[in-house]
Amino acid sequence: MKYATRFSILGLTLLGACSVFQKGKTGMSSNGPVPDRSMAIRSKTSLETLQTGHGVYMRKCGECHTHLLPDEINSKDWHIIVPGMAWNAGITRMEEKALLKYIMAARSKK
Repeated sequence: MKYATRFSILGLTLLGACSVFQKGKTGMSSNGPVPDRSMAIRSKTSLETLQTGHGVYMRKCGECHTHLLPDEINSKDWHIIVPGMAWNAGITRMEEKALLKYIMAARSKK
């Protein structure tokens, strides 16, 4: 599938979720892994950055739709999704970067 088409389909799917789910009714199946020292070492990211990203993930991502576990979407798509969703959620550029670092670190946690 071409990159633009893939982005369009994925973006529309996630944006559509905002109109379906309401705050407090996310049906969240998991909170994602909580950052710890081993995750920070493995991802070569500070624990503080991972904790900030996890906080943004928990606080903002579930406002419009269910929390998607990091492994439910491939890493290439997260690099497209996060900037678009960050704009929709009204988070800062620093929070966006921390969120993406958390998601990538959470993907590698086994």
